[in-house]
Amino acid sequence: MFVKHSTILIAICTFLLFSCTSKKEVLDEGTIVYSADYPNHKKNVFLYNILPKEVEISFKDGMVRNDISRGNFQNILLFDCNKKQMDIYFQYGEEAFKTKLTPKEIQKMLNEQTQYDVKFTDDVDTLAGFNVKKALATNKKDKKDVITLWYTEEIKLKNPNWYNTFDEVPGVLLAYSVDRFGIRMDYKATKFISKMDESRKRLFTLPAKGTSISYDEYNQKMNSLFATFE
Repeated sequence: MFVKHSTILIAICTFLLFSCTSKKEVLDEGTIVYSADYPNHKKNVFLYNILPKEVEISFKDGMVRNDISRGNFQNILLFDCNKKQMDIYFQYGEEAFKTKLTPKEIQKMLNEQTQYDVKFTDDVDTLAGFNVKKALATNKKDKKDVITLWYTEEIKLKNPNWYNTFDEVPGVLLAYSVDRFGIRMDYKATKFISKMDESRKRLFTLPAKGTSISYDEYNQKMNSLFATFE
């Protein structure tokens, strides 16, 4: 009887282990919905309440669109992971601007980001339906600043992190933190939309309207905007 029960228990454990760690089909298009939080700005009630609490990142054919929208504010970052090119669209109220970064501007953007040492772990989990792996990123200048990263290799995307400070991570980030315009932003994937209908396929073309500006001008406008809420 003991042997019989032991066999059943082993079978159940094996099934659960396989279910949690089995490799799934690699996806090449879709939209990941992230929750967004701003842990260092919760005391600034006005700013915290107007900051977007949800972010969408869509991908298809090597293109990635990061869409941050709230009310009359929209900031779209469009990345070509194959060619390592980047475009930005920014709208606030009636004003709209766009910029296509030059290779020099892209390098400047990368140099401005906080630099981290990334340590990979053996920890695994699931997030938004994906199998994920854990890594820890330690700020090179502030060892107390440690970010937990969860990433998946179940999305087919070349150079998935070439445009952020975690470029050595080999998969798409599903939980991570970034600092932009003086704000720490925490992102965590909550949902995945696999189907790309015609409306979503058009996501990879930026709106035609908008005044063309340089990357420096874009940074100035964004910094000025957030400074008004401090």
